[in-house]
Amino acid sequence: MVAVLLASGWWYQATVHAHPPTGIVVDRSGNIYFSDLETIWKLSAEGSLTVFRAGQRGRHVHELAIDHDDNIYGADVSYNPATKGWPSSVWMMSPSGKITYLLETTENPPRGMGIWRDSAGNLYSIIQNNHTKTQTLLLRRTPSGEVTTLAGGAYGLADGKGMSAMFGSIGGMVFGPDGNLYLTDRAAIRKVTLNGEVTTLAKGLDFSAREDQPRLLAAGESLTGLSVASDGTIFVADSGNRRLLKVTADGKVDTVLRTEPPYFPNGVAAVGQDVYVLEIGFTLPNISSGPRVRKISADGSQKILVTLGETNDGKQLLATRAGVAAENTLTLVSRDGRWRYSLALSSLAILSLVMLAWRRKRRARA
Repeated sequence: MVAVLLASGWWYQATVHAHPPTGIVVDRSGNIYFSDLETIWKLSAEGSLTVFRAGQRGRHVHELAIDHDDNIYGADVSYNPATKGWPSSVWMMSPSGKITYLLETTENPPRGMGIWRDSAGNLYSIIQNNHTKTQTLLLRRTPSGEVTTLAGGAYGLADGKGMSAMFGSIGGMVFGPDGNLYLTDRAAIRKVTLNGEVTTLAKGLDFSAREDQPRLLAAGESLTGLSVASDGTIFVADSGNRRLLKVTADGKVDTVLRTEPPYFPNGVAAVGQDVYVLEIGFTLPNISSGPRVRKISADGSQKILVTLGETNDGKQLLATRAGVAAENTLTLVSRDGRWRYSLALSSLAILSLVMLAWRRKRRARA
């Protein structure tokens, strides 16, 4: 599901809680921005973790986009129990952290609002309902507010131009370096040119190999975030099979990463010859932990850059929740990534001493 598509908001109700974030982008200076569903984090090129956009309980940010000026785009969605509506907004944040709302929070967003933007200022978004499976449309909204269907019509899988093409369930969308849009559509990767020509580049990508972990999601719903490298290679998160796939320009498919439970890849950003992967920790039925970011270098070496809820050495678990809970634990004092962890560790040490004293007192009574 593309979580930034604000055509009507009606499809959020059944899907928003089931889809963890895929948003991860990297700016020209090597700073990494990623969503943990509520909070947008910034991991500097030097390794310092800070809050870029503070979270709000119940307000979800699934995807992120970045432009050539390093502005970050995102969309919020939340649930209002009083009205039973789904307030939504679209925003842009400058590298300095200044926020501008392209769409103020509303329960009735105009058709075609989204975060994917071309060089002419047109916005692109998907409108779909995975329950009725009647149609899936890729919309284009001009700066003047005119909305047209770039591609798509009845629900299905068919190449073609404009409304003769058919989409199924879109899981992720991104602009490639060639200026075309790339989508994950159930178990397929599709390319859409800006004149509406749709081509299927690869399909059947939900296959399971002997080395894969037990399937996390239902068959056909595995592919989520994707990114296109400068040479046309596509990296796609196959969250259902806990792996990252690489699809070359000639259609060859390789598995470049397999994760162990509870983590699974859900978002990806290809920058130069490096690939950054947003991995989510989740255990059925409903146990979640903070996400982590992995870097895969051109030589194939891998490194976990940060894990929300752990110290830098990855040995001491500080918190198991993300979002506002992680902010409160990890961002109380410093901006250099050090004091923050020291404070949390100090709290943990105090708690440990209290527990030790209690145990000794209990033994003495026995």
